[in-house]
Amino acid sequence: MAAGSWYAVHLWDVASTTRLNTFEHPRGVRDVAFSPNSQWLASAGEDNTVRLWHIGSGVALFTLTEHNDWVNSVAFSPDNQTLATGSRDNTVRLWNVATPLSTLEHNSSVNSVVFSPDGQWLASGSSDNRVRLWDVATAARLATFGHNNGINSVAFSPDGLTLAAGSFNAVHVWDLGSGALRNTFEHTDWVQSVTFSPEGTILASGGEDGTVLLWQLTPTLDPALLDVNGDGQVTVIDLAIVALFYGTRAPAGTLPADVKADGIVDILDLTAVAQGIDAARSGLHGLSLEDIEAALLAAADIEVVAEAPNALSRRNLAYRNVAAALADAQLDKRIPETVLKELLHLLTEMREIPDTTALLPNYPNPFNPETWIPYHLATDAAVVLTIHDVRGALVRELTLGHQPAGIYQSKHRAAYWDGRNQNGEPVASSVYFYTLTAGDFTATRKLLIAK
Repeated sequence: MAAGSWYAVHLWDVASTTRLNTFEHPRGVRDVAFSPNSQWLASAGEDNTVRLWHIGSGVALFTLTEHNDWVNSVAFSPDNQTLATGSRDNTVRLWNVATPLSTLEHNSSVNSVVFSPDGQWLASGSSDNRVRLWDVATAARLATFGHNNGINSVAFSPDGLTLAAGSFNAVHVWDLGSGALRNTFEHTDWVQSVTFSPEGTILASGGEDGTVLLWQLTPTLDPALLDVNGDGQVTVIDLAIVALFYGTRAPAGTLPADVKADGIVDILDLTAVAQGIDAARSGLHGLSLEDIEAALLAAADIEVVAEAPNALSRRNLAYRNVAAALADAQLDKRIPETVLKELLHLLTEMREIPDTTALLPNYPNPFNPETWIPYHLATDAAVVLTIHDVRGALVRELTLGHQPAGIYQSKHRAAYWDGRNQNGEPVASSVYFYTLTAGDFTATRKLLIAK
C-alpha cells in the first residue's frame, strides 16, 4: 500500500503493516499509482513533477518535468506502457513512461485521470465542470460530459461501459455506449473519490461530508436481453412480465424475466428493463391492455415457474409478485417516473378484482360522437351491452364475449360505443339508455349525445 503526504511517499506491507520504504519529494504529493505489473510506483507532486520509482529497490527511475503547475493525478495504462498525468496547468499529458507522447487540454485544472480497463480510452475530470473521454492511440477527444461543478474524481466500471464522476454534492454516472446519464447520486458536500466494486454492481463515493456511500448499480446489459418477450422491442409488456415474475428463483439463464441471469428476478431486472423502455421511448406505442394481458397470461404458462416458490396462476397473474415489484419500484430512484406510472396504471387495473359487479357512468357524458362505458366484474361472465332509445327500441348491441373478473374502466378496457346504430348510421342527439348484462347481473344507466 502506498500513500502520499507532505514531502514523501510511504510504502507499507499490508499483511504485516510494516513500512517498507519512504520515497522523498521536495513538496507535497497529490497522487500515487502502482503499475499493473507491481514493479513501479508513480507519484505526482506539487513541485510540478511526476516521479517514477522502482518498488523493489526504492530507486527513482525518472522525473517527468513537462508540467508547469501542480500535478494532481497520475495513472498507468493496463499494459504498463503509458502513463497519464493531470495537472493544475489545465493539461493532461500522456507519456511512454519517460517520453512525452501527447498533450490534451482542458479549460481549468485537471484533477483526475483514469484509463479504461482495456487501455483504449482515457477519462479526465477537470475544474471546468467537464469529464472528457480521449482515444489513447490518437489523442482525439471522443466525448465530453458535463457536471454541476468541478470534477474531483473519475472512474470506469470494470467492463468499461460506465463512467462515474464525483463533484460538488453529487456523483454522475454515464452509459458510454449511448452517452446517456444513467444516475445522479447526492452528497451534502464535495465528493473527493469514486470507485467501482470488482463486479461493477456497487459504486462507492467518499465526500467531505464525512461519509462513504455505497450505491447499487444496474448492470449494463445487452439490449436484446431487455426484450423479455422477444417481440423485437422493449416496451411496458417486458416490464410487466418482469413484475409478474418478481421474486421468482430459477436456474440462471432459464427465465427471460431474469434479464441479468443471476437466478432471481429482482429490482435490478425491473430497473434495467424500465431504463431500456425510457431510453427507447417505446412505452405503449399503441399496445392495448388486452395485448399486455395476453402476454402476461402466456408468460404465466412458462413451465419453470411451476417449481418456483411463488407459483403463478392464470387467474390472478401472480398479483403478490406484481405488488412486491411495484412497492420496490416506487422506492427505487433509478426507474424513470413516466415508465413507472405507466406500469402502475396498467397493472393496477389488471390485478384488481372488485367485490361486486357494477355498471359505471360513461365518459365523456354528454358526448359527440364516441364514449366509453366502464364496468366491474366480480366473477367471470359473458358480457353484453345494449343501448336503447327513450321509446325502448334497440339502437345497438355490443357483444363483449366471455370476460374474466376484473376492472374494465380505462379506455383500453371499457366498452366503446361510436355513437352509431346497428346499421352503422350516426344516431341523433338525444338521451339513450345503456344496459349491461353479465351472467345474472343486469343494470341500466342513461347517457346523452349532444351534437
